[in-house]
Amino acid sequence: MTVIPPIDLVLAVLMQLITMFASLAGVAALVAVLVQLGKFIGLIKDDTAHKWAAGLNLVAFIVFAVFGIFNPNIVYEVLDGYAAQIAAVALFVLGFLTQMTTSKPFYTYFKNARVPYLGYSNPRE
Repeated sequence: MTVIPPIDLVLAVLMQLITMFASLAGVAALVAVLVQLGKFIGLIKDDTAHKWAAGLNLVAFIVFAVFGIFNPNIVYEVLDGYAAQIAAVALFVLGFLTQMTTSKPFYTYFKNARVPYLGYSNPRE
């Protein structure tokens, strides 16, 4: 016969998990960077980015809850630190890719707009 825990205990454990998950800023940063990378490569559209972020946060919470309930020996602060480091590196990569891919279109736009001294090797000629 299965013993069902009282609802107060279930709610207390769930609130504890939610509080612990909300304190993991590295995971939130990693989710944000993953959504931005998805937008950069064209997988995610601007109008659906919030749904992707919510879905990724839900997946992260479910993984956190499963490991938190079944393996309470895991130190989540260390894993959150790793997630923050991955997010920081990914953010630099995203910034570099954005810089590399937006320079030429801006140059072309300003050259076509006839901005003085742009698009010439010697502007005095």
